[in-house]
Amino acid sequence: MTSRTSAVVKKESSYLSLYKSKVLLDITSKILANKVEVKATHDWVERLWAWADENKIDDLYNVEKGFNKKYNRGMPRDKETLLNLEELNLYEYDLTYLPKEIGNLKKLKKLHLYKNRLRVLPKELGALKNLTELSVSKNNLTKLPDEIGELKNLVILSVLGNKLVELPRSIGKLEQLKKLNVLGNKLQFLPNEICGLKKLVSLSVFDNELIELPQEIGRLENLTELLANNNNLVKLPKSIEGLKNLEYLWVYENKITILPNEIGNLKSLTDLWIYENYLTELPNEIGDLDNLKELWISKNKIKSLPESIGNLKRLTQVNISNNNLTHLPKQLSNLERLEWLEVDRKVNIPAELDGFVKNRIINFV
Repeated sequence: MTSRTSAVVKKESSYLSLYKSKVLLDITSKILANKVEVKATHDWVERLWAWADENKIDDLYNVEKGFNKKYNRGMPRDKETLLNLEELNLYEYDLTYLPKEIGNLKKLKKLHLYKNRLRVLPKELGALKNLTELSVSKNNLTKLPDEIGELKNLVILSVLGNKLVELPRSIGKLEQLKKLNVLGNKLQFLPNEICGLKKLVSLSVFDNELIELPQEIGRLENLTELLANNNNLVKLPKSIEGLKNLEYLWVYENKITILPNEIGNLKSLTDLWIYENYLTELPNEIGDLDNLKELWISKNKIKSLPESIGNLKRLTQVNISNNNLTHLPKQLSNLERLEWLEVDRKVNIPAELDGFVKNRIINFV
């Protein structure tokens, strides 16, 4: 006898199928119409807070420093405040690393990480498109990530007091940058791309190991201060004549042997500090610096001053001590605004400068 098992198949009614379809369509419509709340997961927020707790970072609090100066320090533990944060100050927390989740703080405009122990910066930092100020000074950084060039709105970049041996070429993409401070590092060269920063106003590169400045530095037409003292520079590029708005040129404590004649084109220059170098003379074009107020050229090997120095009618302070000078040019008597002139006692003073001696404008050392 053969046993036969009958399979019972329960068919779904067409009414039920239509009903299910209608329910799915209704749900879809509500989602599209934003009538159903879709909760986004913010696991990265929890990870960021865990990092903050690990490093004993305070909850956001207000700091008062000096007269009428207030700012916030720490990281908020409130999600809404965190997501809308525009300024994050995490200075002096002894931080050794920065989590990649920091790149999710899209509304950040200012990020200050001064005086920590950071060795690297996460590439996710490049996601902070609204950032205008970035300070990572006084850390242990040996390089900056290439992604730093993605910070298109960055105006101020300060990385002083680190261990940088080079700057990324992508730094030339920071088209809004006005102030770049990389003093106190181990830089031997600056990338040529830095010369494309048309809005740069201040460039501080002193206390490094620079052998030379970029040959096209004259393209920085809006630069008002170039501070490159205490390096290993032996000369200045001729293109420096393009710095029409330069007011402060500090290149003291280098190894410069000669100044280019083109320096005479710096018509806006008020301060020229070039003491403690290896100069043996000044170019005649030095007399074309109509707005020069301070000239510091002590501790060089200068044997004589050009007569054109008498054309610098705005000069108020001059230091020419510790050179190889034997006499001063009488044309110095034309400097009606001169308040202070320091010179070696052995130097011969012409009669035309007796008034300076009498009024104690000339100071002997």
